[in-house]
Amino acid sequence: MKNTLKLFPNRFKKIGWFIFIPSLIMGILTLTNLFAFPKISLPVFYNSGFPLSNEKSGLFTKAEIDLFPNIFGILIIIGGILIGFSKEKIEDEYISGLRLKSVFWSLAVTYSLILLLFLTVFGIAFFTVMILIIFLPLILYVFRFNYVLLKQ
Repeated sequence: MKNTLKLFPNRFKKIGWFIFIPSLIMGILTLTNLFAFPKISLPVFYNSGFPLSNEKSGLFTKAEIDLFPNIFGILIIIGGILIGFSKEKIEDEYISGLRLKSVFWSLAVTYSLILLLFLTVFGIAFFTVMILIIFLPLILYVFRFNYVLLKQ
Protein backbone atom coordinates (compact mmCIF):
# COMPACT_ATOMS: atom_id res chain seq x y z
CA MET A 1 0.00 0.00 0.00
CA LYS A 2 1.36 3.40 -0.98
CA ASN A 3 1.82 5.93 1.83
CA THR A 4 -0.41 8.92 1.06
CA LEU A 5 0.97 11.16 3.83
CA LYS A 6 2.90 14.13 2.51
CA LEU A 7 5.93 14.27 4.80
CA PHE A 8 9.05 16.41 4.91
CA PRO A 9 12.35 14.84 3.84
CA ASN A 10 14.25 12.95 6.56
CA ARG A 11 16.94 15.65 6.88
CA PHE A 12 14.36 18.04 8.38
CA LYS A 13 14.13 15.79 11.46
CA LYS A 14 17.63 16.79 12.62
CA ILE A 15 16.85 20.47 12.11
CA GLY A 16 13.63 19.97 14.07
CA TRP A 17 15.42 18.41 17.05
CA PHE A 18 17.96 21.24 16.96
CA ILE A 19 15.12 23.79 17.24
CA PHE A 20 12.71 21.79 19.44
CA ILE A 21 14.83 20.71 22.43
CA PRO A 22 16.46 24.08 23.27
CA SER A 23 13.17 25.90 22.74
CA LEU A 24 11.31 23.45 24.98
CA ILE A 25 13.94 23.82 27.71
CA MET A 26 13.93 27.62 27.45
CA GLY A 27 10.12 27.66 27.39
CA ILE A 28 9.96 25.61 30.58
CA LEU A 29 12.59 27.82 32.23
CA THR A 30 10.60 30.88 31.20
CA LEU A 31 7.54 29.47 32.98
CA THR A 32 9.52 29.10 36.21
CA ASN A 33 10.45 32.80 36.07
CA LEU A 34 14.16 32.00 36.38
CA PHE A 35 14.75 34.45 33.55
CA ALA A 36 13.26 37.93 33.52
CA PHE A 37 12.66 38.91 29.94
CA PRO A 38 11.77 42.53 29.21
CA LYS A 39 8.37 43.39 27.78
CA ILE A 40 8.29 45.17 24.47
CA SER A 41 5.64 47.16 22.70
CA LEU A 42 4.60 45.71 19.35
CA PRO A 43 1.83 46.47 16.87
CA VAL A 44 -0.81 43.75 16.99
CA PHE A 45 -3.83 42.88 14.89
CA TYR A 46 -6.17 42.80 17.89
CA ASN A 47 -5.64 43.55 21.56
CA SER A 48 -8.43 42.74 23.98
CA GLY A 49 -6.48 44.25 26.86
CA PHE A 50 -6.71 43.26 30.49
CA PRO A 51 -9.28 44.73 32.87
CA LEU A 52 -6.67 46.31 35.17
CA SER A 53 -4.22 47.50 32.51
CA ASN A 54 -4.01 50.84 30.79
CA GLU A 55 -3.51 49.27 27.37
CA LYS A 56 -5.67 50.43 24.53
CA SER A 57 -7.87 47.63 23.22
CA GLY A 58 -9.13 47.14 19.68
CA LEU A 59 -7.91 46.46 16.17
CA PHE A 60 -4.45 47.50 14.98
CA THR A 61 -3.13 48.75 18.31
CA LYS A 62 0.07 48.28 20.24
CA ALA A 63 0.46 45.80 23.09
CA GLU A 64 3.09 45.16 25.73
CA ILE A 65 4.16 41.55 25.28
CA ASP A 66 6.75 39.13 26.59
CA LEU A 67 8.58 38.51 23.32
CA PHE A 68 10.77 35.56 24.31
CA PRO A 69 8.04 33.23 25.61
CA ASN A 70 6.20 33.83 22.33
CA ILE A 71 9.34 33.11 20.31
CA PHE A 72 9.96 29.91 22.29
CA GLY A 73 6.35 28.83 21.67
CA ILE A 74 6.70 29.45 17.94
CA LEU A 75 9.99 27.53 17.83
CA ILE A 76 8.51 24.59 19.81
CA ILE A 77 5.74 24.33 17.23
CA ILE A 78 8.09 24.63 14.24
CA GLY A 79 10.58 22.12 15.69
CA GLY A 80 7.80 19.71 16.68
CA ILE A 81 6.26 19.83 13.21
CA LEU A 82 9.64 19.23 11.56
CA ILE A 83 10.30 16.24 13.84
CA GLY A 84 6.83 14.76 13.79
CA PHE A 85 6.17 15.15 10.10
CA SER A 86 9.52 14.19 8.58
CA LYS A 87 10.03 10.85 6.90
CA GLU A 88 11.98 8.12 8.59
CA LYS A 89 14.92 6.62 6.69
CA ILE A 90 12.70 3.61 5.98
CA GLU A 91 9.08 4.73 5.72
CA ASP A 92 6.84 1.67 5.63
CA GLU A 93 3.40 0.55 6.83
CA TYR A 94 4.72 -0.13 10.33
CA ILE A 95 5.88 3.49 10.63
CA SER A 96 2.54 4.76 9.30
CA GLY A 97 0.68 2.64 11.84
CA LEU A 98 3.00 3.86 14.59
CA ARG A 99 2.32 7.48 13.56
CA LEU A 100 -1.42 6.88 13.75
CA LYS A 101 -1.21 5.14 17.14
CA SER A 102 1.03 7.92 18.49
CA VAL A 103 -1.38 10.63 17.36
CA PHE A 104 -4.31 8.77 18.90
CA TRP A 105 -2.40 8.22 22.15
CA SER A 106 -1.32 11.87 22.39
CA LEU A 107 -4.88 13.10 21.82
CA ALA A 108 -6.34 10.65 24.34
CA VAL A 109 -3.84 11.72 27.01
CA THR A 110 -4.31 15.43 26.23
CA TYR A 111 -8.10 15.33 26.40
CA SER A 112 -8.00 13.21 29.56
CA LEU A 113 -5.87 15.93 31.14
CA ILE A 114 -8.20 18.64 29.85
CA LEU A 115 -11.17 16.84 31.39
CA LEU A 116 -9.32 16.64 34.69
CA LEU A 117 -8.40 20.34 34.48
CA PHE A 118 -12.03 21.34 33.85
CA LEU A 119 -12.87 19.64 37.12
CA THR A 120 -9.96 20.88 39.24
CA VAL A 121 -8.47 24.20 38.04
CA PHE A 122 -10.36 27.50 38.01
CA GLY A 123 -9.78 31.21 37.49
CA ILE A 124 -6.79 32.75 35.71
CA ALA A 125 -4.73 29.60 36.38
CA PHE A 126 -7.18 27.69 34.18
CA PHE A 127 -6.48 29.95 31.20
CA THR A 128 -2.73 29.73 31.77
CA VAL A 129 -2.88 25.94 31.87
CA MET A 130 -5.09 25.86 28.76
CA ILE A 131 -2.53 27.92 26.85
CA LEU A 132 0.14 25.38 27.81
CA ILE A 133 -2.16 22.50 26.81
CA ILE A 134 -2.06 23.83 23.24
CA PHE A 135 1.48 22.45 22.94
CA LEU A 136 0.78 19.11 24.61
CA PRO A 137 -0.55 17.00 21.69
CA LEU A 138 2.45 17.85 19.51
CA ILE A 139 4.97 17.33 22.32
CA LEU A 140 3.40 14.02 23.37
CA TYR A 141 3.22 12.83 19.76
CA VAL A 142 6.89 13.64 19.10
CA PHE A 143 8.12 11.92 22.25
CA ARG A 144 5.76 8.92 22.05
CA PHE A 145 6.44 8.23 18.36
CA ASN A 146 10.22 8.47 18.76
CA TYR A 147 10.21 6.51 22.03
CA VAL A 148 8.30 3.57 20.54
CA LEU A 149 10.43 3.77 17.37
CA LEU A 150 13.67 3.65 19.39
CA LYS A 151 12.33 0.83 21.57
CA GLN A 152 11.81 -1.43 18.53
